Amino acid sequence: MPQKMKILLADDVELFLEMERNFLQRADLDLLIAKDGRHALEMIRTHRPQVAFLGLTMPGLSGEECCRAIKADPELAETAVVMVVPAGRPEQVKLVRAAGCDEILFKPIKHDEFLAMVRRYLTVEVRAGQRIRAEVRVYYGPSPQKQLSEFSVDMSTGGLYLKTDFPLPLNENLTIRFSLPDHKGIVSCQARVAWVNAKDDPRKPDLPAGMGIQFVDLSLQDMKSIRRFLEYNELEPSW
Repeated sequence: MPQKMKILLADDVELFLEMERNFLQRADLDLLIAKDGRHALEMIRTHRPQVAFLGLTMPGLSGEECCRAIKADPELAETAVVMVVPAGRPEQVKLVRAAGCDEILFKPIKHDEFLAMVRRYLTVEVRAGQRIRAEVRVYYGPSPQKQLSEFSVDMSTGGLYLKTDFPLPLNENLTIRFSLPDHKGIVSCQARVAWVNAKDDPRKPDLPAGMGIQFVDLSLQDMKSIRRFLEYNELEPSW
């Protein structure tokens, strides 16, 4: 039986870990989680993942120090290290490059960029989490908000696919809100148009015309509410 590929996610922010974990739900991939730098280094020595994503500001041992330790160890140096740093911090970019990292991923994380890096180092095909049929009405913009589409076709904790003949431009940023059945309160977050399925030239002909919306700053509480909604209703994947 072929050995599973391994990936390590290490950061001290629970939301960041939860978001990344949602993108990598696969039976043939071992997902290792660490919340501090010392634990991350210990797991790398024990489990030898092919790639490690390290947050910069971790307790115990910073991401930069962890990266230096990995690259200084001849037995670990081939581990691909992706440092995750906030955008717009050139001093941090300089720091992690000097530490010897292989790649840099900027926060807020765009899931397509994250998955592209995973594919670069692992011989597995990954997708952006399990997306499930879920019809909810989504609104956007300042008050009074406009309805964004007829309804959502499917959903994951990473985003929504929305049915509409009039999609917004690719990469447009927006504020959206929606409510989940049997959920108290409104889910509200910043989002962006990640891809468009045009009516006249569909990227995915099996889906209605519409657009994929990526959640950008979904709170941990809302992320867990969406996960509970999907699991409780045992909804089936739509594509």
